[in-house]
Amino acid sequence: MAIEGALHVSLQVAHATVASVRVRSTRPDVARTLLVGRTRAQVAAAVPLLFSICGRSQAAASALACAAAVDGTVGLAGLASARAAVAAEMLREAAWRTLLDMPRAIGESPHDDAVAAARRALAPADGGARHALARAAFGVDAAAFLALDDVDAFERWCDRGATAAARFVRDLRRDADAPHARAPRPGAATEGDAVPWLAGCDVPAALPALVASLEREPDFAQCPHWDGSAAETGALARQRGDALVQAVLARDAGCLRARFVARLRELARLLAGDFEPDVGVRALGDGAAVAWVDNARGVLLHRVQVDAARDDARVAGYTIVAPTEWNFHPEGALVRALVGSPVADPDVLRRRATRLIHSLDPCVACEVTIDDA
Repeated sequence: MAIEGALHVSLQVAHATVASVRVRSTRPDVARTLLVGRTRAQVAAAVPLLFSICGRSQAAASALACAAAVDGTVGLAGLASARAAVAAEMLREAAWRTLLDMPRAIGESPHDDAVAAARRALAPADGGARHALARAAFGVDAAAFLALDDVDAFERWCDRGATAAARFVRDLRRDADAPHARAPRPGAATEGDAVPWLAGCDVPAALPALVASLEREPDFAQCPHWDGSAAETGALARQRGDALVQAVLARDAGCLRARFVARLRELARLLAGDFEPDVGVRALGDGAAVAWVDNARGVLLHRVQVDAARDDARVAGYTIVAPTEWNFHPEGALVRALVGSPVADPDVLRRRATRLIHSLDPCVACEVTIDDA
């Protein structure tokens, strides 16, 4: 088994409708199997090697949690270092998704300037790199793109199709507007059948409940919940207050298009220097601590327990709750967006399911199967 594992999404169709959706993960529990028993220094060396995707944010969360577990606190410099590492990784991930993945999703090859801009995102982005990224992604600078806070102006930007990102979001319109896209919209927990959004800014208030569940439920990391409910995390949760995102949501009950628009808005804010990721840590006492970072894919939690009685403070327990487990919960956003959808054509269903999966941005490969119930 590959250490990353994979997601398997199985859709059961009955009477021309998606009757049920099963999400199965083969992601191994590397925190429990490979980090327990190690020293703090050994954990710091191992974590970046274990996670080929979001490795910087995994390392940042681990460093914060281990520091608080061993020392009881983390200074401002440690938090600033974690925030900078996560922000750089978010910029790189957003740039690659926008400049390389979006054109491929609509059958195009990325343009040379887009490839060059994406490569520049691998290094610390200076002013020239940020300008090149914005022009390749939006056709205008980041500030001008953020000024498109009116949905009609945004639709005109899409229709002009000056960049692959604009053409991709334009292509999503037919999926978002199709009859099979009518589905519960995530949001506040009071919205009936909706799942709540969970962003880094929500974690401090939610932390007591999350920690209690982490400590009480052995399988919480594989099936996390917020006070008993599945939750959606990621760019849409973070950018839910953006005027354009709200306007797109009003026209997009299934959130498919809104998630990609939220990613574009976040990329623009990162390029404009108008966004900082949420990071935090809390010592829990008796050698335990929990840290969180809101990375490219959403809220990532690390809970560490060290054996304080030992001089080398070896790890006695380690749990990681990744964004993928939030977003691909058995009762989460993907399942709720698909169950009940009419099925006129299996190929159209597969296309929509695949795009919904990509909109939730799993950190592992994902396979979709469709079966008659």
